[in-house]
Amino acid sequence: MRWLVVLALLVTGCSAQPVSFHGSQASSARTEPSPTQPQVIPPGSTPPAPSPVAGLPPASASSYAVLVDLFAGSGAYDIAVVSSSGAVVARAHPRQRSAISDALELPYVSASNSRVYYLNGDGDIRYLKADGTTGQAATVPASASVHAAFAVTPDDRRIAVALLDYSTTPVKLTIYVENVGGAQHRVIYTSTNHYVWPVAWHAGQLVVAYLGPNAVPFKSKAVLYGNGDLIRYPYGPSPYGGINFHVINPATAVREAIITGGGASGLLSRAGVAAVQGDATSWNGQWVNWNSPEDYGSYSASGSLSPDGSVIAACCDSPGGAGHLVLWYRGGSSTALRVGATSTDWAGWFDNSHLITGFYQRSEGTPNVIDLNSDVITTVPAYGIVAAMLPGGLD
Repeated sequence: MRWLVVLALLVTGCSAQPVSFHGSQASSARTEPSPTQPQVIPPGSTPPAPSPVAGLPPASASSYAVLVDLFAGSGAYDIAVVSSSGAVVARAHPRQRSAISDALELPYVSASNSRVYYLNGDGDIRYLKADGTTGQAATVPASASVHAAFAVTPDDRRIAVALLDYSTTPVKLTIYVENVGGAQHRVIYTSTNHYVWPVAWHAGQLVVAYLGPNAVPFKSKAVLYGNGDLIRYPYGPSPYGGINFHVINPATAVREAIITGGGASGLLSRAGVAAVQGDATSWNGQWVNWNSPEDYGSYSASGSLSPDGSVIAACCDSPGGAGHLVLWYRGGSSTALRVGATSTDWAGWFDNSHLITGFYQRSEGTPNVIDLNSDVITTVPAYGIVAAMLPGGLD
């Protein structure tokens, strides 16, 4: 299959020993939804089309999902913080970056253990807590010709920032690390031919998404996994973009591990990350064979690895672009759930027994929270991909 050929090329290009790194989006206008109460679907029934009602109660859950709707329209995007009960507890409606023709889309958010940070316009980084508290966090030197991506440490103390300068040819990448607030600023990596950007922190190390060997940060030229449509599905099969992850030293940029040879999908978890090939990779870079030849990897769907690493959630129960979300276990067993999913989108795990679905395109589905213990499904009154989980720590 096509992805096998691509994977072989990527592994060949990405499997070197650790080295030092030194060296317009489519949208559709719509009305902003007001805070609403989730709709609970009891066991044995099928979720209908969403019919939200007013009156959001405060949620007591300690874990949350961060939905990001990139297609809110009018130069903005939407953020919804969702509890494991399906309630939307906080929202934001920030501005998108300045449009640069054909520029690859970069992530907008980063979750620490206490809040979600988000980009407002080009260089304004704000935060949003689950209690609705919001404020200014940092400013980065992005502009109408320079796009930024960032990742904040779980303890809210440090931030890593990537700047992609499209005013030069080739595009120049700069990565720096500093305290939130600007102290102890240090540039750790620059390049005009290898493109990475911060997406997370793990065990004190910086995790960057990697675009791939000889790849350039343009939608018309980048080759990500998924269906290849970077206009409607800007990040491919994960919320980070890129084909895999490199774990690097945040002071020297020396690479410590490569997470998947290519095809990383879904959200990063404490156990590692799933891959569209139907398997997973641990944080030490070891490939985890799912030994399930008939699973979602046979048609390259987006999977998400559970926090304990025991199951991957991915569409579909049969080959195709859409179907039911399925839990895939090592060795070939699986359980289909009563919620819709697509092979391009992915789920997020609140814990090992609660999931949330997300969708790039509003027309392709509405997010649902699934309680695996009770089989209760709750329709979420918000839209978007699952961009992060809160708390965001991966240790």
